[in-house]
Parts: sequence; structure tokens; C-alpha cells
Amino acid sequence: MSDYAQAGRMTLVEYRLRKRGHIMKRLEREREIYLQAYLNRIVKATDKKGKEYVYKEFEDFYDEMKRKNAVLGDNFAPPVNSNLIALAKRMQNYNEKGGY
Repeated sequence: MSDYAQAGRMTLVEYRLRKRGHIMKRLEREREIYLQAYLNRIVKATDKKGKEYVYKEFEDFYDEMKRKNAVLGDNFAPPVNSNLIALAKRMQNYNEKGGY
């Protein structure tokens, strides 16, 4: 809320609702902080001898495509750049007509 006049026109019910929303947002942020701390601990985990990291690469720790498929559905495909497709078609036409 950036306008004091608008804040002054709020009803008590609206104020309580906004306050609750603000508190819930802060709790979500707090959870994110704790989750980040937990993930930092997991990433720094070593084997039983303590010499090698369990996760040597980021991809070992986080499989981005697997996560995207889980969230967006199995039909998710990486976006295709339309400019690259157009360029490939032009090159194909050029080569079919004799090229160099």
C-alpha cells in the first residue's frame, strides 16, 4: 500500500486481511530461508571418508528437466528459437538451389 488516503479508507476487515496476508508472506520467506540453509548443508555433504563431495556437479543435485516435467507436465519441451528455425530453413533452401 503506497497511498495513505487509500489506507485510511480501508475497513477493519480489509486491514486484518491484508495484515494476515503480509504475515503469511513473511512466513513463506522465512521457510525459503530455512530451506536454503538445509539445501546448502546437503550440497556440502561428503562421503563417509569425508574426502569427496556427494554431489560433484550441480546437475547431480538438481535435475532441471525432471523438475520441469514434474511441474509443467510430461508434454513439456524446451522452447525452440523461431529465429534458428527460420535460419535453418533458409540455409536448406540455399543449399538445395546449388549453394556455393
